[in-house]
Amino acid sequence: MINDRVENAENPAGGPDAIGGETDLQGFLLKISIGGITVQDYVKRLQEDDILIAIDGQRYLNGPQLLRDTFLQENNSENKWLLTFYRNGVIFDILIDHPLKSSFDYSTKEETELVLSAFSDHTFGDFQSYENFEIYRNARGVCDILNFTHDPMAWIAPPLWLLKYRLYPPFIVIVILYLLMFVVNIYLFAATAVLISIYINKAQTNLLRSFTMFDDKAHYMTIAATNEADVSRIIRKSDTHNKVRFEKNTIKKPKSMKKAMKN
Repeated sequence: MINDRVENAENPAGGPDAIGGETDLQGFLLKISIGGITVQDYVKRLQEDDILIAIDGQRYLNGPQLLRDTFLQENNSENKWLLTFYRNGVIFDILIDHPLKSSFDYSTKEETELVLSAFSDHTFGDFQSYENFEIYRNARGVCDILNFTHDPMAWIAPPLWLLKYRLYPPFIVIVILYLLMFVVNIYLFAATAVLISIYINKAQTNLLRSFTMFDDKAHYMTIAATNEADVSRIIRKSDTHNKVRFEKNTIKKPKSMKKAMKN
């Protein structure tokens, strides 16, 4: 449940500012409260003290109660929101398909002014071009950017798909299985090839996540962007020690806009 607690902030409208007051304060950004993040939001790698700046490109300064109402009002239309957050000097976007459940505090006046000043330089692409990228990082700061858009190559040529994403252990296993089945019986080889294609096609997301974590990488961030180059820039800005394994083949052309961003 959203917490209406005010932390180090003045009430600009002169209204109630007591803890648990029913009236939202206006003119302050919200941040996820300490100990208030839910599992549902943590899975997206949101963190305590992340400051919510905007919803679908529009600055949000209306308080936690109206935030709940905002999600409820739009719940019957397009059940997807592009949220913009500020964390340790870095602004990033994330797509969600469910309302935020975490508790929120108010940012201070100084925090609000600082973040809004930084947000003035933030740019958006077409809403329909955004997709979530998951970033996995190891102890040395080497990051993999995973894009879970369905890739038809997984069905057409599973070995090539595995090579494309550097999934070498399953690639070796599949090649050996192909060779064994080919030697035993050509029909058995054909049946095996079809079954492997079906499996790889359906398991793309799980395979990418599993073998990335098998490589000693943990889920670091989730960032919404229109291309991997923007994600790479945000990762490097969030920690100068991060090294991104850039994948040119995941960059896609912008899609036609169906939901306009608001300024």
